[in-house]
Amino acid sequence: LGVVSKFAQPKSSGQSLQPKLVASIDFLATHQLQDQVLTEAMNRYKAPNNCNSLNVPTVNTPIWGNISSGMRAQELKLQKILKLLTSGITAFARSVDGTDVST
Repeated sequence: LGVVSKFAQPKSSGQSLQPKLVASIDFLATHQLQDQVLTEAMNRYKAPNNCNSLNVPTVNTPIWGNISSGMRAQELKLQKILKLLTSGITAFARSVDGTDVST
């Protein structure tokens, strides 16, 4: 650490989480989930019909036809990441809203 520690920014933090939740978060942050598990989660937590902000945007068809295959591949990867993110936000929102997240 030595010299590097002089430049480290102090971290401010909030209240602690429950240890079981921390263990789950640590596991998810350090292990890759199987594609099947991710797909099931994305399908389970669809965006609520009254919250358009959680719908993943797509490139409109005329533009899609005019971009390179490399750009299309990047866009599809980004859409998958956004879908995973919005599925997680949806699950969180349902838990706060009192909606059953297990369905």
